Amino acid sequence: MVDKYNSMTELLRHNKENEEWDIEINDNASPIVITAIHGGAIERGTSELAQLTSRKGNFSFYTFKGIKKNNNNELHVTSRNFDEPQLQQLVARKKRVLSIHGCNGTREIIYIGGRDNDTKARLAQAFNNIGIDTAPAPSYMSGIHKDNFVNQGTTLQGVQLEITIALRKKLFINHKFNLYDRENEDNWSTRMHEIAQACVEVLDQEER
Repeated sequence: MVDKYNSMTELLRHNKENEEWDIEINDNASPIVITAIHGGAIERGTSELAQLTSRKGNFSFYTFKGIKKNNNNELHVTSRNFDEPQLQQLVARKKRVLSIHGCNGTREIIYIGGRDNDTKARLAQAFNNIGIDTAPAPSYMSGIHKDNFVNQGTTLQGVQLEITIALRKKLFINHKFNLYDRENEDNWSTRMHEIAQACVEVLDQEER
């Protein structure tokens, strides 16, 4: 997918807050931040999973959400060009960054990228332990570039998860992820809680 905007600076100049996009932030004392920069209706299910993970682990949280009535894919800006100031300031203060994304795919799998190889390996094992297939992220979504915000915390290495549509639908009990179904926490599935808990346990272990 080719982005409509070359940067968040450009996107924010042409789209209105609270009408076409929204940002939610919880910056606490945790050295860990969970992000979903293509949240809301851009890559559906990512905001909710990031929110649940941050809540379970008492981590900091950031999501940029597409809230347009349609064509929310126009609000996708790739991670390397995501120069939104609040995110940049938040990430710069954090030791670990876990960025949750969505990708296409009919197979239920999580592709794991980023520069933090130790945490990537631990997450892959944790996901495998709960019956979720994983694979290294392919080159076009590898998350290894230094100018990707996920690698701009204090350790200069983070982790990027790319979750297929097939698996993201399983985050919800009715396997639907329109606005009501996504934001209704009663519809958040056991699978969503399992993935979030696996992330929390790995990230907590890294900090011990």
